[in-house]
Amino acid sequence: MTFERAGIVLRSSVGVIAMVSMAAVSHANPAKPLTNAGPVLEEFGKQAQDQSLSEAERIQVISLLGLWATDDVRAPLMALLDDPLPSVRAAAARGLGWKGNQAAAAALKTRLATPGEPVPVRVAALEALGRIGDPSVRDVVLAATSDPDPAVRGAAFFGLAFENLTNPDDRVALLRRMAADQAIDRAMRSQSIQALGALRDAGSADLLLRLLESEPSVAMPQPPAMPSERDNMAARYRQARDVRAWVARSLWMIQAKSAVPLLLKTAEDPHDYFLRLVSLEALANWKVEEAVPVLLRRLDDSFDQNRITALWGLGNIGDRRAVDPVLARATDRVPEVRAQAVTTLGMIGDPRVRPQLETLQQSEPDGRVQEALAQALARLPR
Repeated sequence: MTFERAGIVLRSSVGVIAMVSMAAVSHANPAKPLTNAGPVLEEFGKQAQDQSLSEAERIQVISLLGLWATDDVRAPLMALLDDPLPSVRAAAARGLGWKGNQAAAAALKTRLATPGEPVPVRVAALEALGRIGDPSVRDVVLAATSDPDPAVRGAAFFGLAFENLTNPDDRVALLRRMAADQAIDRAMRSQSIQALGALRDAGSADLLLRLLESEPSVAMPQPPAMPSERDNMAARYRQARDVRAWVARSLWMIQAKSAVPLLLKTAEDPHDYFLRLVSLEALANWKVEEAVPVLLRRLDDSFDQNRITALWGLGNIGDRRAVDPVLARATDRVPEVRAQAVTTLGMIGDPRVRPQLETLQQSEPDGRVQEALAQALARLPR
C-alpha cells in the first residue's frame, strides 16, 4: 500500500506515516528519537536499498533518513555510499551530514578519493563533511578548494568558511579566495563578500575594489510596482547573486572611501537597480559632497527606494542647492517618497520652503506624509 505525506512516497504501514510527520525537521534541529523507532527506520533502510523502487522514491526515503539525523540512521546511509547509482550515493552522503557525525567522516572521505566519482557525489560528501565538523578531515577539505571543478571548490570553501570546519586562523583568507573565484556559484561568492564586510576586514579593500571594477555586470530587472509573491521571490533570488552589489555594500561596511569614484559610477548603473541602491546608500552615509549631482539625477530613478535613498542622502549632506529638486519630489506618486522629500527639506533647513510645505498640509491625503510635514515645519526656522 502506498502512502503520501509532504511529498514523501512510502510503501509501509500507518506507523511509518506517523514517523514522517515527526521526522520532518532539519539537521540543525534533529527529531527527538522515539523508543520504537528501530523497526520503522529499519524498514526505511530496506526501502532505500530496494532497487525495484524508482530512483526518485529511493532518494525521497534517503532524504527522510537524513532528516532524522541520529546514530539510528547512520548504518543504512553509509551502506548506500556504495550504491551503483550516483544520485543515491549523493543523497546518502548528504544525509550523513549532521554536526558531530564523525563516525561517517572516513567513509565520506573515501568517496572523495574514489577515482572517477562524479562531481555531485563529491560535492555532497564535502557538504556533509563541512556540517559534521571533524577536524581530522579538514586538510582533505582544504585540498578540495583547489579542485579543478568549481562546484567542488565551492562546496569545500563553504564548509570551511560557514559550516563546522571554520577556523578563525584562516577564515578571512578562505573568504577572500571564495570571493575572487569567478567560476563558483555567485550566491556563495556573494555570501563570502558579505562576510568580509560583516567582519569589517579592511584588508580586503583592494580585492573588493578590483571586483567592483572588473566583475561582469548582471542584469537585475526591476520588480513591478505591485509585485506578487513570485516576483518578490525572484527578486530575492537575483539579489542573493548580485556580486557587485554586495561588493559595494561591503566596501561601505569597511569604510573603504577609496571606492567613491567607482561608487559614483555604479550608483547610476542602468541595468541594476539593486547595485544603484547600495551604492547610493554608501555615498549618502559618507556624506560625499561630490555625489550631489548623482543624487539629484537619482531623484528621477524608476525604483522607488532609490529615490528615497537619494533624497535622504541630499538631506544628510545638507546642500541647499538641492532644495528645488527635492521640493519637486514632495508631489511624487509614491507616499513614501513624498514623506522622505518633506523630511529632507526639514533636514536641509531652508526656511524659504515653509509656504510650500504649509500649502501641502492642506491637500496631502496620506497620514505618513502629514506627519513628516508637521515634523519638517517644526524644524524649519521662521
